[in-house]
Amino acid sequence: MFRKFWLDVILATAFIFGVMGLFASATAFKIFDVFDPIGEAFSDMEVTDVVFSQLRDEPVADDRIVLVNMGTLSRGEIGMMLQIIGKYNPAVIGIDSFFYFPKEDTLGDQMLMEGLAGIENLVLASKIIFQDAEDASMDSMAYSWEAFNQFAASTAYANLVTDAQEQADLKMCRTFVPKQDVRGEERYAFGVELAKYYDEEKAEKFLQRNYLEEVINYRGNVLDYGATKFGTTYFALDIPDVFNENFVPEMIEGKIVMFCYLGKYLGDRESLEDKYYTPLNQTYIGRAFPDMYGGVIHANIISMILNEDYIDSMGEEQGIVLGIFLCLLNVALFSWVYRRLPKWYDGITKLFQLVEIAALTFLMIYVLDYASFKLNLGLGVVAVALAGDSLEVYFGVVKNAFTKEGRRSLFKMDKL
Repeated sequence: MFRKFWLDVILATAFIFGVMGLFASATAFKIFDVFDPIGEAFSDMEVTDVVFSQLRDEPVADDRIVLVNMGTLSRGEIGMMLQIIGKYNPAVIGIDSFFYFPKEDTLGDQMLMEGLAGIENLVLASKIIFQDAEDASMDSMAYSWEAFNQFAASTAYANLVTDAQEQADLKMCRTFVPKQDVRGEERYAFGVELAKYYDEEKAEKFLQRNYLEEVINYRGNVLDYGATKFGTTYFALDIPDVFNENFVPEMIEGKIVMFCYLGKYLGDRESLEDKYYTPLNQTYIGRAFPDMYGGVIHANIISMILNEDYIDSMGEEQGIVLGIFLCLLNVALFSWVYRRLPKWYDGITKLFQLVEIAALTFLMIYVLDYASFKLNLGLGVVAVALAGDSLEVYFGVVKNAFTKEGRRSLFKMDKL
């Protein structure tokens, strides 16, 4: 009897994961397209987003990083700003933009070259061009035009990780790839490279973690009029501030300065170019507007490295094992209730599922908030949610379908 019980538990667990696989198939459930608006509202949200957008205490502003808005300036004007900022001896200047080709405005190109040439520690952005998702050896790099790129002390890829398939799709950025092998050469992320110029020891310590993908421990934003929980964590200079030199020298000297796009003007809420959704977004369900420019995301990465304030994560394999284990335990408990207390089955299982899902959700939030560790319990939560009803289907349909007595009872006709 004991052996038969656990055989049923194992088979029922396998059935539940089969059901989960069916639900995960987009093509198998086109019938439920009517629920897409609801699904989309929740699909772009992780439970742990609540920690960043609602629970974290406000951090101290990070004065080691200064952002400079390039807006829609011409190349010549960017060159002029570089000359101005360069006079104040920053530790490094990074430019989160690309200048792929020469322009008809040759004077503007020449002015940009002069600005670039005057910077000792200059990091220019590059881009990884992913050619084949299954064959990394096909990937390549894109750089700015060589006439500009020659002045860079180093280059680093500015790619950010999102689920977006097209430019118009929602671009949620929670993680980034610190380093990547491109055709046998190790390349570093833009934020990592800039951090190396400021504190090489901390940057190397971060890289030694060897995480393929790191969760970004977000600290805050620039001026954003309430779009994120923590606005104005990073100092930013707008175009007039630079040309009028409306800043003290200490703001730039020895600091990481990043030229990037922050809108047509600082505080511009309508520009969506190079703008992403982040976990700091105040509206974390059914997001309406992206809240952070790409340059500010790089700044958050730099802060995380310099503060040595990382977020560790449970491995995907560990999450799968834990999910299977949770499902197995629930199936064993629900099977016992099904056999011993059949009249109470629905009530007990539903109550237990609600309590368990709430407890697992609270645990994920608590551990991330207090220990900066991201538990990968998503699979376990889904398994718990499906366990009760799926087990009834297993006992009432699947198991009976494979027994002679069960099939006979299905087609048996009562005699009149």
